[in-house]
Amino acid sequence: MKVCDVVSNSVWFDPRVRKQLVEYINNGVEVVAVGLKDTRYDEGKMKNVPCKVVLADIDEKFKKPLSKPEVLLKEFNRVKKLREAIIAQKPDVIHANDLDTLTAACQAAKKLGCKVVYDSHEICVENHQMKGIYKKLNALCEKVFIKRINKMVCVSHAAADYFANKYAIPKPMVITNCSLKAEKAVETDKNEGFEILNHGVYYGGRGYDIIVESAPLLKDYPEIKVTLRGFGAMEDELRARAEELGAENVIFYPPVLVNELIPYASRSKVGVAITENTCLNFELSVSNKIFEYASAGLPVIMSDIAEHRYLNEKYNFGIILQENTPECFAKAAIKLYTDKEFYNECVKNADKLSEEVNWETEFSRLIEIERSWING
Repeated sequence: MKVCDVVSNSVWFDPRVRKQLVEYINNGVEVVAVGLKDTRYDEGKMKNVPCKVVLADIDEKFKKPLSKPEVLLKEFNRVKKLREAIIAQKPDVIHANDLDTLTAACQAAKKLGCKVVYDSHEICVENHQMKGIYKKLNALCEKVFIKRINKMVCVSHAAADYFANKYAIPKPMVITNCSLKAEKAVETDKNEGFEILNHGVYYGGRGYDIIVESAPLLKDYPEIKVTLRGFGAMEDELRARAEELGAENVIFYPPVLVNELIPYASRSKVGVAITENTCLNFELSVSNKIFEYASAGLPVIMSDIAEHRYLNEKYNFGIILQENTPECFAKAAIKLYTDKEFYNECVKNADKLSEEVNWETEFSRLIEIERSWING
């Protein structure tokens, strides 16, 4: 079986795709990654991709802002280049990652007579960044081509229900953005105090400001430290606010490499996964951090969105916030700090979550289906 794993960037920058490639190879599947040579293309990174990579070179002659005809022309050119790259590989299965590869994948599949998996990493047309004619065009493409695929995959049960209801299709398979089982942290020494960690890129709607604002509410518990690890546009603002509050219990850690996230997280005591419901895509998504923290052996304080509720009701590995406020966050932090029995139970359940929901187990289910198409 030969699989063409398609993404609309230069492959390395999509961690879900990188995990797909590794798992295909580990299961003895011939796989080639097809993508686009975008502005983030890094020849050095390509050496780390574990399989053959084919990148279509797109002519970026259009400068923003684009007129409506230019938007359509640019999109037509992108789809054409991607389609041609797929066809040249002659795969048995095309694995189309996200909506911006779906049209090219389905057109190539029609030409080749092969199967298509549509792997939707998000609800693209409901992303707050999707606007105007580009949103209308993508919505139309999804409506048309989702009927032509052989299997759909998405990242959460809430998203699966959304797609099934919206397009009257069988409920998609859920392969969530969980961690590799091989990434599970071994026992490690903990940092001083009761550290509550939120790691990632500092931008709005991810709870970094809530953590900082909660610091004065935790002053009666000097062992509790609220910590942030990462980088991003909000960093100066967050540091300034912590200084303004005189919050000595706020710690900023420097960013680490992706493969170091889980080992470093395991030095803390609790993880934080907050997603603000700023659009339907966020409301129905699931935070990758949940699985990273679980692999690090940490209970999680998380926002009240559908997939977080689903996971916590099943595994009971943390606390769902009633509201995304400093007051509710502080209450959850104090609960985990003072109730040792509850904390230890959450640790045990986080470990169970990481054992049962890992990438190797999740993705192997899809590989079995794809093999059945070829082997009959």
